[in-house]
Amino acid sequence: MAYDYLQGAEKSYSKAVISAICAFLELSERTATENAFLERVIVTIREETAKINPLGGLLQFVQTPSAQAPAEKETSAETEEAVLDFLDNF
Repeated sequence: MAYDYLQGAEKSYSKAVISAICAFLELSERTATENAFLERVIVTIREETAKINPLGGLLQFVQTPSAQAPAEKETSAETEEAVLDFLDNF
């Protein structure tokens, strides 16, 4: 594939390789910048949502993952019951 690209290039091999490397570096830099921006957006949304949510982090205790070990299920069930009992006070 690379050999075919170089054979069909209208430039010298050196210029074609340098152009390809520069294009890759630009793409890599752009991707890193976009990923950093996306991460900032996600963190900001999480922080602001946590401020608005009147229950704070209690919902994560109610939502249990699908695959758990038996000991984890017991602890999770106890935690879930405690959270639900707490919510019944409202």
